Amino acid sequence: MKKLRSRLFFHFSIQFGFISLLMIVVVFTAFFIGLYYISNEDREADYYQAQLEELAIEVGDPYDYKEMGNDISDVLPENVWLQIIDEGGNVIESENVPEDLKESYKSFDMVQMKEREQLGESAVKYSLEKPLYGNGNEYLFVLGYKDSGTILMNELVENVKINGSIPEADKSEVEEKLNRLEGTLVIYNEAGNLVQQFGNQEQVEEQPLGMIEKDTSPDHFSEKQYTFLDRDSGNSWILYTPNEQNQDMPLTLYRNITLVFVGLAGIILLVTVFISFWNSFRYGSPLFIFSNWLNRMGNGNYEEVLTEQEKKNVYRKNGKLKRRYKLYKEVFQAFDDMAAKLDASRKEREQLEKSREEWVAGISHDLRTPLTTMEGYGRLLGNREYDWSKQELQEIGDTITDKSNYMVDLIEDFTLSFRLKNDANSLTFSLANINEFMKQILEKFQKDVAFKDYQIIYKPIHPDKKIEVNERLLERMIDNLVYNAWKHNPPEIAIKIEAAESGEGKALEIRIIDNGIGMDEETQKHLFTRYYRGTNTEERNEGTGLGMSIALQIAKLHQGTISVQSEEGLGTTVTVVLPCDKE
Repeated sequence: MKKLRSRLFFHFSIQFGFISLLMIVVVFTAFFIGLYYISNEDREADYYQAQLEELAIEVGDPYDYKEMGNDISDVLPENVWLQIIDEGGNVIESENVPEDLKESYKSFDMVQMKEREQLGESAVKYSLEKPLYGNGNEYLFVLGYKDSGTILMNELVENVKINGSIPEADKSEVEEKLNRLEGTLVIYNEAGNLVQQFGNQEQVEEQPLGMIEKDTSPDHFSEKQYTFLDRDSGNSWILYTPNEQNQDMPLTLYRNITLVFVGLAGIILLVTVFISFWNSFRYGSPLFIFSNWLNRMGNGNYEEVLTEQEKKNVYRKNGKLKRRYKLYKEVFQAFDDMAAKLDASRKEREQLEKSREEWVAGISHDLRTPLTTMEGYGRLLGNREYDWSKQELQEIGDTITDKSNYMVDLIEDFTLSFRLKNDANSLTFSLANINEFMKQILEKFQKDVAFKDYQIIYKPIHPDKKIEVNERLLERMIDNLVYNAWKHNPPEIAIKIEAAESGEGKALEIRIIDNGIGMDEETQKHLFTRYYRGTNTEERNEGTGLGMSIALQIAKLHQGTISVQSEEGLGTTVTVVLPCDKE
């Protein structure tokens, strides 16, 4: 199952990795979408300034930008021009510039550009940039565009201004120029009183903050304002013109980045949806099979682990699992093993129940036989019309005693079998000398008249060995094995008991060998089954059917084993292996 856990960990790690990546992409996408809207707000506030800042970010270091095979004209909008000036005032890159512009600038040129916001016949926006990557130099990006209001304001200030006002001789010309631009010029004195006004529009006095907002965010309004303060007279000039640049601006940098991240988010979302459907199929299909499997097992149908259709779905023709089910390879194997064990357990229970029924029938017969005999003798003894001789009474007494002993043996076997199964932890063990222990057991058999027709020989182990045993139980095991050899064989057979070392001295073998009639395979197969009596019809019917089962239980309590080798007509060898050093 460790491999299954590893595979599940790997599969789910990959999936959660995709989900984490998706979340990261979504966060970045949201960030760039937010950045896009912020930039769009700035763009709407000052179109050309935002355009210039985007160009500066897009180009970065102009030398590196050009070395990478890029062309500024690809990112430069129409109707504008661009100059990039280095720290020495030299123009290192230019695009769409008018012919009258300089290729190199001095300090006073920068002062004039800054004050007039104009180069040649173009209004300008400028931005000083130091790229994050490159040679570390600073560059001045200058964006030029057509702005009639800026040009007209500079022209009026430089050419027609006298004492902060428009001379009478120039009024008609100024009026004409303003009419062409659909503009309005108003001049206020230091007290805020209107001094002069030109143009056709009636200008409404602005709110105080409105003046500042129009200067900082000119493209938020339908008209643009240009201001000039004449320091000599103290008069303030305000020029209003229609805002022709109030338009959407294609910021390619933010758009491209956003499109990339939106595309990635879409792809990862599709992959995640695909993984979800794939997971439902990959992990769901086996679960349905397992569910059906468990239902069949719950109904006791252990033999049909998979239906024919399920086998076709799960296994290839060569018997191997299909790829989508390999993840649950150990689970399928575990289910197969469990079904096999449950099926075997069911068959064992059925066989056990059958054996128990047979045993109950047999034990009932076994108990009924001695009870019937004892009952018959009892009735005879109760008959006062008959005088019993001393010898007859002795024979009746011996018969009743034998039958009573037989029933006591039955009860003792039941009690011992139950104790070995349920009370094994209370047993005590002690060291026993194996040769001396075996000789004591054999003396009991040799003195028993029931074994007068059987030859019992013991071959001791050399040198003698001590093992830790429960002497009473071990004696019972040897008794059962020897008794079985006597019970299932005709008289005058030879029984030989051998003791020898095994497993390089780590274990002791006790072999009970007879040259009797042997056993068939069916009898050997069920020899240690409880209540099994064997198939030899020649044997006597006495016995509980628990003898070999009890012997096996005793061997297991000593951490040992019992095995049987037998052939019909050649005899039987029962081998008991007991460890010398129990852990």
